[in-house]
Amino acid sequence: MTKKALPKYVYEDRGYIRFIRRSRGQSVMMKEEPGSDEFWTHYKLLLTGRQPIPSKRTFEALILSYYESDSFKSRKPRTQADYRKYIGHIRKIWGDKDPAKVERRHVYELHRANADRWRAANYLVQVLVVLMNHAHLIGYLKSEQHNPAKGVPLFKQESDGWQPWPDSVREEFEALAPDRARLVYELCLGTGQRIGDVIKMTWGHFKDGEYDFTQGKGDKKLWIPLTDRLKAYLATVEKKGVRLVTDAQGRPVTYRVIAEEMRKVKARMKHPDATSYVTHGLRKNATIELYQSGCDDEMVKAVTGHSGVEMLKKYGGRVRQRELATRAQKLRDSFEQNKTET
Repeated sequence: MTKKALPKYVYEDRGYIRFIRRSRGQSVMMKEEPGSDEFWTHYKLLLTGRQPIPSKRTFEALILSYYESDSFKSRKPRTQADYRKYIGHIRKIWGDKDPAKVERRHVYELHRANADRWRAANYLVQVLVVLMNHAHLIGYLKSEQHNPAKGVPLFKQESDGWQPWPDSVREEFEALAPDRARLVYELCLGTGQRIGDVIKMTWGHFKDGEYDFTQGKGDKKLWIPLTDRLKAYLATVEKKGVRLVTDAQGRPVTYRVIAEEMRKVKARMKHPDATSYVTHGLRKNATIELYQSGCDDEMVKAVTGHSGVEMLKKYGGRVRQRELATRAQKLRDSFEQNKTET
């Protein structure tokens, strides 16, 4: 087959045939005979940016199949990026391994091998559960075979999670932070939302002292009145674009840009532990303040959007237990007093 006979993007390369599409960063060797049915099948897949799924039942084939599934495509872009990161590790070590031959002990050993990064180790197992569920769906595992990643004990969280910012850190940050960093700080604290949601908030979400939007994680719809503090602060913010958090030209900014800006502010601070407090900790501040104000679990969830009590236990910590216990004992005293009077 001469070059003229080869289709677009296909070239002869030192005795081989290669598909090269520089705009997409593609350079793939084509081992099929040019002009054959197998060649054209592979070529059509490469035109769409896809690799052919190998016929042999391996993790490589399983992963490529999962990437084409509705289960993967329906996930949020950031979740997809996280999955690709951990699936890449699985692909590297088990790519040519038959999924049907993986036993629970193999997953357990993989989990323990990453014990120095317990959060990553746990996520690795969770991603494997999803992959092996897909293996069941496409017939790589027999119906009677158990998902080997399910039931593997995960490492327990070594602390109560992200630490809330103490008053001393908050006061210094507020004094030093430039406008955009301060806006992110006030939004995280005032709404109790994750930074990923905060940077996507638009002015359209805020109306008549309330905000109405859908959380990125879990697609939970929330309608929440603003605190007096946040209302007063937003009244001082110049509207540069559709979103609240933008660059100087009013364009949206990424999570990475904001995270780096917040780190730079803390690096300038005199507080010795300033850099240890992450932006997500402000969500914990908001949760604690709600409990201190006398809110119960359902009221806190209505503001923060937490899905369950277990997460509230982590975010509320001992403050949650103390405040709920105080309210409970006051009700008990009131009950005893009424009983005595009657």
